[in-house]
Amino acid sequence: MTSTFTSEFREEFELARERWLRRRFMWYAWIVVALGLLALLGSLLPAFGLGIDIHADDAEAVARATALTRSVAIATSVLGLIGVMLYIGAILYVRRRLLNRDAMLRLVFWLIVINGVLAFASSILQVEMAERISAALNRALPAGLAAASVLSGIFFTHFFACMFLPWTAKESVRPIIPLLVLNALLTIVYATNWLAPTVIILLSPFVAVPGAAICWWRNSRFHDRFQYGALKRRYGEMRQELTDARRIHEALFPKPIEEGPVRLHYRYEPMRQIGGDYLYSRFSPSGRGVKPMLSVVILDVTGHGIPAALTVNRLYGELDRLFGEEPNATPGRILEALNRYIHLTLASHSVYVTALCVRLDPNPSGHTAAPEAGKGERSVGTLEWASGGHPPAFIRTVTGTIHRLDSTAFVLGAAHGDDFQHGQEHMPFGPGDVLIAYTDGATEARDREGRMLRIDGLQRIVAGLNGEVGSGQAAAAVLQSVDQYRFGPPADDTLVVEISVPLGE
Repeated sequence: MTSTFTSEFREEFELARERWLRRRFMWYAWIVVALGLLALLGSLLPAFGLGIDIHADDAEAVARATALTRSVAIATSVLGLIGVMLYIGAILYVRRRLLNRDAMLRLVFWLIVINGVLAFASSILQVEMAERISAALNRALPAGLAAASVLSGIFFTHFFACMFLPWTAKESVRPIIPLLVLNALLTIVYATNWLAPTVIILLSPFVAVPGAAICWWRNSRFHDRFQYGALKRRYGEMRQELTDARRIHEALFPKPIEEGPVRLHYRYEPMRQIGGDYLYSRFSPSGRGVKPMLSVVILDVTGHGIPAALTVNRLYGELDRLFGEEPNATPGRILEALNRYIHLTLASHSVYVTALCVRLDPNPSGHTAAPEAGKGERSVGTLEWASGGHPPAFIRTVTGTIHRLDSTAFVLGAAHGDDFQHGQEHMPFGPGDVLIAYTDGATEARDREGRMLRIDGLQRIVAGLNGEVGSGQAAAAVLQSVDQYRFGPPADDTLVVEISVPLGE
């Protein structure tokens, strides 16, 4: 993951946790309010004399115990009402304000601590009144009643909060610490010996373990689900972005030329969504006749995927500039300019390019070529080319003869401009002739045994073309033959280009 993606992931994760905490807090708070109201109704029953069942021989003692019970019921009801009102106030506060996660955690912390203190006060009242009632009735109060009651209350309060609130295990422990401290003080105050308080104080932190374990498990699951969902969304977004990038990238490719004195067809099969192979074409006027010349540049950038495609975009702009300033630039001139540009701007990033630059002038050059069967000699045009480390192209003449256009210069970017020699060459090119150029994804195709097709294998494919030559289907036929030879997915981008002059032109 890049640092940018990690930062975005963290921000989205924290935002999702914040929304999750806010949503679960509302559920938690409303349920606490509902349970608190039910508990409040239950605690009010003794205040009205309901549910009090005290048996003793002394009527005066029973009356005194009943009065004490009602007093305790009223006091605990008031404390319970305060707790309910606190939660209702928190609900209204959260609904009116958009709190971040830290603020929500602070709110929850103080709610639990304050309600815990109220519960402590209620327990102390109950224990104190229970002692007075027991004294009035001459009965003994069970030892450790206060500590056991408070500790169980802390456990259930914490456990219930952890069942709802999506905080971390560490965050869940924070509000229980002050309550455990108060519990320890209460245990010491009401202790009758040293052993029981010591055991209770030492074991009291374990009441937080079940709730903390639930929080840890829930957050782990949430993290895994969120990470899977985030990666799935990112993958979908990247696929869509790559689809859009491929559409934009391939829009830089020229449209096939299916009519006129010069024809251009090609087939492109990137290894991934987008690749580093590119084809550029441009017409310019000829000084020898009315038919325009066609300049074609085939590029193969080192690497694959998005980095190579970004390099292609830069080279497209440079080619547009070069031909815009000099429409009749020769292949050698274009190759030199590209080498200088790549050496100065891309080679420092270990990016190099192979290129084949050709210019086809279909106007008669004064030369003649071998006659067609039964038709005498042909007046032909001229094909000029310069190749910087590119695999050799093939010219298949109308008679079936194969000529190789080998590389004439170094890979672009490897040599300084002053040390680069383009080595431009030329040869006749007439009606019925076809130029097949390609990138190394074709020659590096491997069969089931791992053997590469190589240049000789591709030359055999070109030599074996029949009806496809002259029909605009040669590039498609070559790529189909390469795909049939290849075992498994492509290991590189593959571009096959077909340039021809139709018979009769």
